[in-house]
Amino acid sequence: MKKRLLKSFSFSYNSQDENRRLLERLMQYKSKDADKLNEENESIIRKRSAKLKRDLEDAVREPSSSSNAASSPGAASLQRNSSPAQFVGGLIGDEDFDEAAINGAMEAIGLDDNEYISARFTAGEIAENSRASIDTLKATGYLGQANPTKILMKFEAHENESHAVRWSPVERMVATGGADRKVKLWDIGKNSTEPRAVLSGSSAGINSVDFDSTGAYILGTSNDYGARVWTVMDNRLRHTLTGHSGKVMAAKYVQEPIKVVTGSHDRTLKIWDLRSIACIETKFAGSSCNDLVTTDSLGSTIISGHYDKKIRFWDIRTEKQADDVLMPAKITSLDLSKDCNYLICSVRDDTIKLLDLRKNQVISTFTNEHFKISCDFARASFNSSGLKIACGSADGAIYIWNVNGFLEATLKGHSTAVNAVSWSPNNNMLASVGKNKRCTIYSES
Repeated sequence: MKKRLLKSFSFSYNSQDENRRLLERLMQYKSKDADKLNEENESIIRKRSAKLKRDLEDAVREPSSSSNAASSPGAASLQRNSSPAQFVGGLIGDEDFDEAAINGAMEAIGLDDNEYISARFTAGEIAENSRASIDTLKATGYLGQANPTKILMKFEAHENESHAVRWSPVERMVATGGADRKVKLWDIGKNSTEPRAVLSGSSAGINSVDFDSTGAYILGTSNDYGARVWTVMDNRLRHTLTGHSGKVMAAKYVQEPIKVVTGSHDRTLKIWDLRSIACIETKFAGSSCNDLVTTDSLGSTIISGHYDKKIRFWDIRTEKQADDVLMPAKITSLDLSKDCNYLICSVRDDTIKLLDLRKNQVISTFTNEHFKISCDFARASFNSSGLKIACGSADGAIYIWNVNGFLEATLKGHSTAVNAVSWSPNNNMLASVGKNKRCTIYSES
């Protein structure tokens, strides 16, 4: 029976239908109703659980004894310091134990449901996959990816305050922007503390930097009311986009590489055609824009965060605008999960909100008594799997939560406020910049 159950446990993370069936099965493991305790197998479960418990107790008392371990294939995997994954790995390899007996054994040794499900992932029954949806992994409680805790590099990125940081989508390279009016590229793969390139052209401080999806172009926005596009290969300034009447806080590609959208403190969003270097549309938001994101490479939907506490949704294919979502305070940043189903929003009331965009609803709030948003343009970031959230704080620390709301790590590396963080899309590394000019790169220990 157990083998048939495990064979049916196949995943297709690209299929919503498969995810639905997975969640249904996982919910069955959690239930403690008649499916587990029906009259037909109740006595068998009690006997097998009692036998396994005795075997486990014997194994702990005599870890070197082969006779005790051999008495149960499940107990054979459990040594004094073994993990839940090792225990479950032994159980799922035991033909004599069906699912109900395994659940009984879990209760006998005090292994709860979340530990059991996570252990099944770790044991290899359910493989971790970078394409896994937040829905699936959030429901199972499996968020076991390690956090970057080791300082790999630390260097002064700018002559004064550093405002922005972003990883290249294709290289181990970071772009930073600062109040010294420069955008700089740093080759993290070579551990170089000298900039790979310095991109000039702005006449005021840089507020944001971003790459296109190929890593070939860099977008930078400035307090000089403009935005600029540089090419990474030759570090040349290609386009200067002027037309806003206030500082430009954010820019993203839409319908790349043809168009760019910018958000400004002049209360407008502008869409630019890079072929003609002209603004082709202006959207009037009615409030200063601090950040924006686009939902896909076509940029069919633009999401913007504003000073008036509202998140606004714009469909560039029509004149229609979706309902705004009101936050408790002004919005400092936005970031999207890869599947574009989830949005994080850092808010000036020292919280980060997680929104399900399919419902346009806040589903989680992340906070801590020591966590304080450092400024009006403080940037939070999803990791590559969309299962963890990082944001810098006014106390110089970086706080990392998982999407279930638990604070997993607090990284120390800055002596002053952290303005922006960026999670690498290709590995488990994190970059941060702040008021002390410094850029810090964290990796796994």
